[in-house]
Amino acid sequence: MMVIFTFLPIKTRFDKTYDMRNILCIFTLLLFISISFQVNAHKRAKYNIVIDTDGGVDDFRALTYFMSSREFNINAITTVDGVLPPDLSAQYIQQLCDLYHHEGILVGEGKNGKASKQYQSHAMPVWENLFGDIELFSFDESVKLIQEAVNGESKRTIIIALGPLTNISDFVELYPSLKPKIETVLWYSDYDKKPVGYNYEQDKKAYSRLVKAQIPVKMISSDNIAYGKDFLEICSKMKSVYANSIYKAFDNTGFAEGEMYYWDELIPLYLLYPSMFVEESVGEYSKIIKPGGQNLFDILITGVLNFDKPDQGVVFNEVPTFGFMLRNDVLNVVDSLVAKHGYAEFKIAALTSEIHSHMGIYSILGAKTGLRIMEYLHAGLDEIELVSYAGFDPPLSCFNDGLQVGTGSTIGYGTISVDTLGNLSPSVLVRYNQREILFSIKPEVVKEIESDISQLIKSYCLLSDMYWLKLREIAIYKYWLGMSRYDILEVEEKNCLMSDDQ
Repeated sequence: MMVIFTFLPIKTRFDKTYDMRNILCIFTLLLFISISFQVNAHKRAKYNIVIDTDGGVDDFRALTYFMSSREFNINAITTVDGVLPPDLSAQYIQQLCDLYHHEGILVGEGKNGKASKQYQSHAMPVWENLFGDIELFSFDESVKLIQEAVNGESKRTIIIALGPLTNISDFVELYPSLKPKIETVLWYSDYDKKPVGYNYEQDKKAYSRLVKAQIPVKMISSDNIAYGKDFLEICSKMKSVYANSIYKAFDNTGFAEGEMYYWDELIPLYLLYPSMFVEESVGEYSKIIKPGGQNLFDILITGVLNFDKPDQGVVFNEVPTFGFMLRNDVLNVVDSLVAKHGYAEFKIAALTSEIHSHMGIYSILGAKTGLRIMEYLHAGLDEIELVSYAGFDPPLSCFNDGLQVGTGSTIGYGTISVDTLGNLSPSVLVRYNQREILFSIKPEVVKEIESDISQLIKSYCLLSDMYWLKLREIAIYKYWLGMSRYDILEVEEKNCLMSDDQ
């Protein structure tokens, strides 16, 4: 049987005409991307990064794309004097982390320098669209924080430079023993026999110092590749805090008229889709990188922004969210569960309940806590160690099952332990890159759980069939559906174990 394709123009429901060749090209690209993700399925994030930013509008987009992807362990974000003063940039970066629920990403503030600030008037309307009032935070100094992040990470770090190279060259000069832990510096800069452009002009000596120190530097740039005019409209329709923030930031600004270009955000695109770029060596330690051939960056970026989508697992392509495979009581609320808490939480809570063999309150809250930990730190699976204080006796110890599924820190990996020496509680100490952070279910929630379980025992007797039935009902409706993982936890940074000896 022979199939003949006729390449005729077709009209979409948006009344735009496209050539069939372009549509086939898009489908081929998406198929390639899908297959490549399936072949390279993994649990750990691909990259350990530190981001240094000067607060430009393209920096905001790049930061949003980095944070919306699960491929990055973001160990710190620091600010450098450039488009905005570094103290102002740091305030906005902290609020951005809070907005995206990545409050655990460490933020550093650079020193004020002599940057021209010529683009500050372009950047401020975007930040002010997102954050009308600035909240005042105090921050560690940028260079010191870069040292702590690189030293605390067990593997090598990619340093992302979205502004001048001042902080990074100062870091290398002050901590030369850490040079082997730098995989590369990815820097947005044009190149014409030498670096050119705003980022270079603000501190020309910084680049020379890095090359002299034999630090690999990759410079990424493009010839003004513009976003599609409908990009912001697409972002406005997506159920994604990242996409919605892009829309909110640039709506009703000059950028909304088709004048947004791919600049700093080419760096996350390069790391996620390296085959879309070409590299050329321009020195022993320097390379230039540019997009190669036809790009479909708008399509790729909307895929990145659509973060809460099913991921291929080890056995299942996805956990079902409809149909006969769900039990009736879950089927009745599954749409609400996904709409309110996201697919990722639904998947984790469902898998937790399966391995736990029943629908329990503490196991559900453990699953919510595990996912919250990973969001808070923006860390990949298996990257953290846990010390649970939930003991070994049900129902409290059921908390441990949810923690393991939610974080990937399991008994088999040797990355979770249970401390029974002190008072038992639904809480967990997280160890990550020499930090210790305590996540605890709020006391008022614990009291509510104890009251609910006590009432069930009084009414139906412990472990009766009716007890389990009513427990399942309460676990689903009151605790899984009714409680947000952002509202049930107290978070306390207990200890930073950073060393000054490097």
